[in-house]
Amino acid sequence: MNDYFLADDLSGALDAAAAFHQAGRRVVIALDAEAWPAVGPNDVVGVTTETRNAAPDEAARVVTQAIARGRARGGRLRYKKIDSTLRGPVAAEVAALLAAWPEARVLFAPANPRVGRTVQAGRLLVRGVPVAETEFGRDPIWPVRESALRALLGPAAGPRVVIPDTATEAELRAAVAEMEAEAGPWVPVGSGALARAVESGPQSAGPAASGLPEENRRAAAAGLAARGAEETPRVPPRGPVVMIGGSAHPGNRVQAARLTAGRGVPVCEVEVTDGERTVSAALAALREYGGVSLMAPGVRMAATEALRATVAVSQQVLARGEVARVFVTGGETAFALARALGVSAFEFRAEIEAGLALARSGEGVSRRWWAVKPGGFGDAETWVRAWDALKGVE
Repeated sequence: MNDYFLADDLSGALDAAAAFHQAGRRVVIALDAEAWPAVGPNDVVGVTTETRNAAPDEAARVVTQAIARGRARGGRLRYKKIDSTLRGPVAAEVAALLAAWPEARVLFAPANPRVGRTVQAGRLLVRGVPVAETEFGRDPIWPVRESALRALLGPAAGPRVVIPDTATEAELRAAVAEMEAEAGPWVPVGSGALARAVESGPQSAGPAASGLPEENRRAAAAGLAARGAEETPRVPPRGPVVMIGGSAHPGNRVQAARLTAGRGVPVCEVEVTDGERTVSAALAALREYGGVSLMAPGVRMAATEALRATVAVSQQVLARGEVARVFVTGGETAFALARALGVSAFEFRAEIEAGLALARSGEGVSRRWWAVKPGGFGDAETWVRAWDALKGVE
């Protein structure tokens, strides 16, 4: 029986995977619940439902279906990842989870204190500002209109849903301990920080938070020790790197500019009307500089059109440039590109920094290294650190 978790997008799945990896467990992320990967008995399966931008009814259907598939495979749902700024059909997904397990309580904790996202007086704050008053309230695809968590959940916020104030990771751990102290099953729903709190301690029995048997815990701990506490895997410093800015969050352009200043990596903006021109410019940059940053179109347009153009150009650059090292910001872009490249699963390898994951896909000559982060994560140097990790630079 494998533990598994669900996430609403790929970058979130990789963010959550870090918690299980740090506890000494191998984590494989499936891009489709139908293609459940073959894993060992102590391994964890993460499934991305890709419902971040889905309509509420569709999101509820997909989550319900994923839980049913996990149950049919004998899996134990360990955790449900949502966006730490509440983007997406969060209320619909929580309602679907409650319906799937009518005997379970839910710990709803979107806070991620390491990146400035806290819950105080029942409201989600981003660096002290109610989330609906930040740039996430102006998100072009799913603007967050409500900062009060019970109001956002609506009818789903019934007596079975526990919403603690959590301004620190210690408070997240305390919330988990309180859930464990009460009898009965419960399901943690929240940010990657909640996954760390869940995985760091013993778990009570239940459909979602059921701990590893002691012999499995010893095996996992031994595996972690054998890897020397799993330092960030060193990627050989050969071959070009493509950095893809697929997120509309403005911080990514700042981060890309800092990479240009610090490592000399040029930026090419994707041209929707002439993708081949962008591909040619990017390939020339790869030959001259060993890397390039591809930025999603900066002009206003439908998000689906921008995604399509970015993925099409990126796919051509990776193939024609024989690129085996790629960074993507934006879970939807990472998922669409992986699908276009025929990827069905990722093996999580390391957390470069909070929310920035290093993973592998494929085997042999088709192996590729990926660094992936959610759009709003990181500081001015995040792209530099991602580049250095992919290049193998100290």
